[in-house]
Amino acid sequence: MKKLALYETALCCSTGVCGPSVDDNLIRITAVMQQVKKTDGVMMVRYNLAQNPNAFIRNEQVRQMLQDKGADCLPITVVEEQIVHFGSYPTNEKIEAFLAIELHEEVN
Repeated sequence: MKKLALYETALCCSTGVCGPSVDDNLIRITAVMQQVKKTDGVMMVRYNLAQNPNAFIRNEQVRQMLQDKGADCLPITVVEEQIVHFGSYPTNEKIEAFLAIELHEEVN
């Protein structure tokens, strides 16, 4: 199973989609995750620095990047244990390419 993992900054909840002002990227990523969950053979997970700090410690590449570049490198996208993108959320097109899937148009 192909796996994409997002290592994100500290968010108020697991998705960051709460509160009075929500980042549009967090809404988009949450919607993309819902689609990926319905797709066979692929998996997408999110690790929030505030709620899942051990995930950041366990991944040697992520830990090293944080030590070298600081929190500005977040979010970090890891596919099949390799960092493939960092410093911003990947576009839908990149997620499609990373997972070899096609997302529906309504995910913005």
